[in-house]
Amino acid sequence: MELLRLSKFKFQLQALIAETRHLKEKENSATEEIHLLVQKQKRNEEEYSRNLKELQSELASTNELCQKLERKVSYLQNDNALLENKQKELKETINRLLQYRENFLSAYEESTCDMKRAIETRDRKLTVLHEKINSHLTLFDSIEKEAFSIKQVVDNVECVVSEKEELGILFYSTKMAEQNGHYLCI
Repeated sequence: MELLRLSKFKFQLQALIAETRHLKEKENSATEEIHLLVQKQKRNEEEYSRNLKELQSELASTNELCQKLERKVSYLQNDNALLENKQKELKETINRLLQYRENFLSAYEESTCDMKRAIETRDRKLTVLHEKINSHLTLFDSIEKEAFSIKQVVDNVECVVSEKEELGILFYSTKMAEQNGHYLCI
């Protein structure tokens, strides 16, 4: 029985040795697999770290770009507000200029109408004065003609009077001479 036990023990020992070898192979395989997994994990971590750094760099760059864009948007909003104010001021200025223009045109039209009325009144007065001057000139012409006629009549009368005076003087002289001669004869 001892032999049987010994053989059983030998068989168990061989089984244990085989199992130990198998376990050692498994352990070696597992260690190698763990070593490969650790290397793979390290590579993954390095790649993750590299990706993380790249992403952090991209994030920083993106944040910087966002800040720049926000500043630009702020500048553009300020510029837009300034432009809106300028546009509002320009509209007010244009409206004031249009109102001034309207007032000027209204005053100009009113002034033009007043001037037209004044010119028409002056033209009527000039026409009346022209007609009066023409009538006065016509009157002066007729007075001049009448004066000329009267002068001719007066000249004629003077001539007639002069002739009559001469005849009267001659007649008087003759009569006087006759009377003197009559006295002489007596």
